Amino acid sequence: MTVNVAALIQSLGKTYREIIDAGLIPYITKPTGSPGDPFLSLEMAKEGLFLSFNRSDRVFVEMTLRILNEKNEKYRFPNKLPSPLVPEMNRAWIHNKFGEPEKALPPRPRLNKYVGWTELYTVMDAHIPTSMQISYDLLERVKSITFLPTEKVRW
Repeated sequence: MTVNVAALIQSLGKTYREIIDAGLIPYITKPTGSPGDPFLSLEMAKEGLFLSFNRSDRVFVEMTLRILNEKNEKYRFPNKLPSPLVPEMNRAWIHNKFGEPEKALPPRPRLNKYVGWTELYTVMDAHIPTSMQISYDLLERVKSITFLPTEKVRW
């Protein structure tokens, strides 16, 4: 089932109930989390989405789009991406469309493997100040894109 990604981005700051009532999540699965964790999450693997909500008030605070699946080369993001994003992007393409990032982290070791670049941009047409964090693989292909309120950015 397809999901309106652009509408979900515009729903940051709304409650889980408001998102369900608007029909933006195709099935009613409540977000879950470990005891004591301040966030609840909803993994929508078939849709290529990961949603995160505050535990206390169920406010939608973060959405990650899985663009690339390193374990499955045939994987394609199954939903329409908001313009100008496209299903296959690399770092040079992102810089051409969005310019230089506000912040960037170069490839680095994480635990027992290396991870690619991570870059931060501002989303211009969002109803609340929103940031877009792009993570790349070591070949500089876009791996995932996370949208979150700018006030929640931890760099």
